[in-house]
Amino acid sequence: MRISSAVFAQFTAKLKELRIILDPTCKASKGARKFVQQFYPSLKKNNPNLTILVRECAGVKPKLCARFEKGKEVSIPIANQTIPDIQKTLEAVGR
Repeated sequence: MRISSAVFAQFTAKLKELRIILDPTCKASKGARKFVQQFYPSLKKNNPNLTILVRECAGVKPKLCARFEKGKEVSIPIANQTIPDIQKTLEAVGR
């Protein structure tokens, strides 16, 4: 499946921080690891003012955390998701 570059467009200005939390060896984090390896550079290039953190920790369940203005946070589990699934999640969060 071809991954569109739409996910790499600029996110809403209300999004202040994006964290991708994953386990460096866990099978449930495989899609998240692949997503970061393949698309982090483009994601950062198209969103230079957005803080994007990738946190690896053994034993955690992979998730995507977004912090918006006024302190609002959203945490979305991404365990066992494929790259296209993570892309859709990221697009939804970034709007």
